[in-house]
Amino acid sequence: MKTAALFIIILALTPSAQATPALGLDEVVTSALQAFPSLLATEQRKAVAEGELQAAEGGFDTQMKIRNNFSVAGLYENQNNDVSFEQPTALGGATFFGGWRRGVGDYPVYEGKSLTATDGEWRIGANIPLWRNRDIDRRRASLQQAELAQLIANHDYDQALLEVRRVATHRYWDWVLAGQRLQTAERLLQIAEQRDSGIRQRVAAGDIPEFEALDNQRAILERRERKVAAQRLLEQSAIQLSLYWRDANGEPRLPKAEQLPSGFPSNEPQKLLPLEQALQTALAQRPELQRLGVQSQQTQTELDFQQNQRAPGVDLSVMGAQDIGTGKDKINRDELYVGLNVDIPLQRRVATGRAQVANANLQRLKWERQLAENRIAADVQDVFSALSAARQRVTLSGQQQQAARQLEQGERERFELGESTVLFVNLREIAHGDAALMAAEATSTFLKANADYQAALALSIH
Repeated sequence: MKTAALFIIILALTPSAQATPALGLDEVVTSALQAFPSLLATEQRKAVAEGELQAAEGGFDTQMKIRNNFSVAGLYENQNNDVSFEQPTALGGATFFGGWRRGVGDYPVYEGKSLTATDGEWRIGANIPLWRNRDIDRRRASLQQAELAQLIANHDYDQALLEVRRVATHRYWDWVLAGQRLQTAERLLQIAEQRDSGIRQRVAAGDIPEFEALDNQRAILERRERKVAAQRLLEQSAIQLSLYWRDANGEPRLPKAEQLPSGFPSNEPQKLLPLEQALQTALAQRPELQRLGVQSQQTQTELDFQQNQRAPGVDLSVMGAQDIGTGKDKINRDELYVGLNVDIPLQRRVATGRAQVANANLQRLKWERQLAENRIAADVQDVFSALSAARQRVTLSGQQQQAARQLEQGERERFELGESTVLFVNLREIAHGDAALMAAEATSTFLKANADYQAALALSIH
């Protein structure tokens, strides 16, 4: 019997295996980073940038052209077949080409070059820019800009990641604070309800007047209203948190009250960097600054290209050809052609206008970068101010809560001795509850300020 009784006691004291574990901040943040829709949407910009890069690389694809002409009626009957290949390169903008053609049949004298040997004619050559398109051309400019666009997409994703992590952390601590508020409201209501029977007994005994019981009833109703408001706030914060805490399918999960942690962590999250070092860290790591820097590189590439397009086009062309097979003596030949092609835009308004646009955009990005640096410096200074104030509030509110608890206990003892009234006891209890809420709010504010610190310095992406 003793063994069975001991076993029952052990079971009663052992936590249930079915108890719901507390929901932790890391679990919420991890879920948000894996399934938050706006972050997933931003991630698709990487895929877009990859596609644009592939399209830009396509500017250097080998081109194959096939042309066939048949003269089926007329004075001269002939047949022409032509296959050509063209390969643009990044080597000074040079384009290499080659091909094979075959011309058989009768041709007029002025088209004698169309006639080839029996097996046709091979040719190979190159077009080499000497001025315009030598240092940069549209293909190379587009490729450079597409490569930079990939970096921009990565910086956009990093910025979205920072914001999702920061907001998810804020929503989590709002939820925990709402849970603390509900616990305080329930504690105050429980105290008033437990005291009610004792007060009624004292009223019946003539120890205290009847209005004391009425005052306690008023306190009970007031605290029930506080509990309803606190319950609504908890439900609201849980709904907001569910946007970031998602299941395996990416759908929002509504956290339960049973999953609330017992309280806030007591240890300070991390040691802060000195202000100057924090400013330098933020300026070096914030994604928006890095994105503006890459955008400036993109615009500078466009400016270089448009300025290059204002120059005359001077291209050197070299081509060699050789007939294959048999034919008349004048057909079998080895040929080498060298040419110089000049293209001079007289007004150059297109390139000049686009260069002006690129230069203006470059200046615009310069001013946007300066403003971004100013805002980042302000963010860092503000978060240091917020952390300092929140840390002081945590200390002061803790001291206030301790004093309010002592006053509540003292006032309750005086009431039991008949030296106080329900009104003063209720005021002391409410003051203690408000002090507890202020302490919880101060702690929540400090933890959220720490999340702002992480985001301001872009520490959570490294």
